[in-house]
Parts: sequence; structure tokens; C-alpha cells
Amino acid sequence: MKHRGQFTRSERFARSRLAKLVHEQPFLCGSLVSLHRVCGKEGCKCTQGELHPGLCIALRVGEKRKMIYVPQALEATARRWVATYQEAWQLIEKISQASLERFLRGKEKVLIGGKRRQRP
Repeated sequence: MKHRGQFTRSERFARSRLAKLVHEQPFLCGSLVSLHRVCGKEGCKCTQGELHPGLCIALRVGEKRKMIYVPQALEATARRWVATYQEAWQLIEKISQASLERFLRGKEKVLIGGKRRQRP
């Protein structure tokens, strides 16, 4: 592994921010899905077509996808935790892109420095 001083400033920032996020804040690997539903009570406005808003978290549990209902009292928490995951994912993408560029530069040096293997 390279010393962190050899990374670009942007990559150092992304790595630092990612480590801080993962260490300090909880996150949920999923997406928020808004939905509207009928409660089933007689005489409720939802039976007339004005459905109740709701929020679910769509995520993967093992091989299956799940939709988990989020109670209204936990909506802010769910939004924060999913936002933390999304920010972490973006930082991982940025770090991965920098790593790919570094890999391709190294590959180019190897191919230029040595003879390319001829195909039979």
C-alpha cells in the first residue's frame, strides 16, 4: 500500500471522509421508497381515494430484496442513515476511480518497459 502522501489531494479527502463516516455514523445499505396505501378503516379518507403516505426502505437481505416499513417517528432517522450510505458509496466510487487510473498507469509502464507477449 502506498503512503497516503502519494495519493492525490482529492483521494486523500475521500478516504478520510469515508473513514470518518463509517466510524462515526450508522448507515443502511438501501433506498427509500415513498408509497401510498389504504388503512382499511371504514369512513377513512383513504377509502375515497386520498391514500395515506408511507415510507419504506428497500434493501437486500441475503439473496432476497425486502421492503421494510418505516414508522413516521423513525423517518428522519431512516433518511439520515440512508443518506450516510449514499455518501459513503459515492466516496467509494471516487476512490475506486482513482485506483483504476493508478492501475492503468502502472499497466502502461509495464507494457512499455517490457515486450508485449505475442499471441500464438
